Order: sequence, then structure tokens, then C-alpha cells
Amino acid sequence: MAAVNAVESGAAPEARIILLAGEPGTGKSRCVDNFGCDRKAIYVEGMPGMTMAYIRDLLAHELQVGDLKGFQLQKAINEAMIARRQPIILDEAQHGLNNKAAVIEYLRRVVEQAETMLILVCHTSEKHRFSEHKLAHIATRISALVDFMPASLEDTALYLSELCTVPVDDGIVRQAFNESRGRYRLLSSACMSLETLAKNLRKTALVAGDVKGLTLCEDAMRTLRKGVA
Repeated sequence: MAAVNAVESGAAPEARIILLAGEPGTGKSRCVDNFGCDRKAIYVEGMPGMTMAYIRDLLAHELQVGDLKGFQLQKAINEAMIARRQPIILDEAQHGLNNKAAVIEYLRRVVEQAETMLILVCHTSEKHRFSEHKLAHIATRISALVDFMPASLEDTALYLSELCTVPVDDGIVRQAFNESRGRYRLLSSACMSLETLAKNLRKTALVAGDVKGLTLCEDAMRTLRKGVA
């Protein structure tokens, strides 16, 4: 949100892109979903092989532009965007890098004219691709890079205290942290496991002894690396 505020208050008109990167499960999608809902943003799910025509049709659909074609269609899209100033979120943004990032170039031109912003979301392993020399026309227009990191032990304690309906002790917090490796989607699974356990035990709070020998959340990535079926 600090990056959003900075772009809205001081970014150059031609530099209104935020790049958001992080490992799987660190909350990227949940964050942009929340922001997008609050700001009525247009959400675009990046897909392999997506084209300019696909993106233009998607914007026309989201903006409820009539049955137009060519210049008239683009004119209607621009006018609707200028009137509404809705941010655009491109998830899995690496799929927009094909053909010299033509899709991203198109979207950034649309948001520039509307004086709003383009938020690109990608996996950490993909963010370096946006800095390639051949994509300088995109890289030089990114005003902020936001890295999402896994939860710390303190983050895990806060997460469980706010989102788990059953109070838990420090031992359970540490187990959830260790099993999830700080990935929020796994912490969500841990919450459900704890709530189900508390219901079955008819308890209003849980301590480490209650979960002894139990797995709160399964880290499939870790299991696959070990080669365990």
C-alpha cells in the first residue's frame, strides 16, 4: 500500500507500474484480491499465449463497452478507463512478456492515459525477466518492486490469533510455523485442522499436548523433494 500511495501521489505519468513478486503461498493473490475489490480494479489472469486481441476483448467485457471494433473499440475502452480510473492487475504477469511484452505495453498505455496504475504479479523466480535489456521500455516504467516474504514466527502467532477461532499456545504456533515454513495458504489449512480438532475434543482452547503426533498442514513441496509418496 505504501507503493500504491507513492505511485498515486508522486510517480511520473509514464511510470505507473508496480511489480509484486513472491514465493507461492506468501499472500500475493490474497493481497491484490483485497486491494482490487476495494478499488474496483480490473483483474486479468495471465495465460500462456495470450494475445493483444484477447486482452482488448477482456477489457471491453469488464468495462461493458458495446459491440465495437478496431479504432472505435479502443476509443471506447480509453474513454471508459478515463471516466472510471480503475487500476489493472495482471496476475502471472510473466505470460505478458512474450513478443517484447506487447500485452504489458498495451496495458501500461491504457493506464497512463487513464492516470491510474498497472500492478504486475509474478513468482519470485520470474521477476528478473522484467529487467532484461530488451524490455527496458517496461522496466524503466516500474516505480516500485514489492517482495512478499514467508511469515516469520511472530507473523504466524499474529495470523493464528486473528484468524483461528480457537486460541492456541506458543507450542502450537511453533509447530504451525515449522510445518508451513511460513506459507500463508498452509497456515490457513492449519487453522482448519485446529478448529476441527477443538470441535472433536469439545475444547475452547488448545495446547501443544492436544496436537502431539498430529500434522496441522502438509507441505507437499517438501514431501515431493524427499521423494515420499
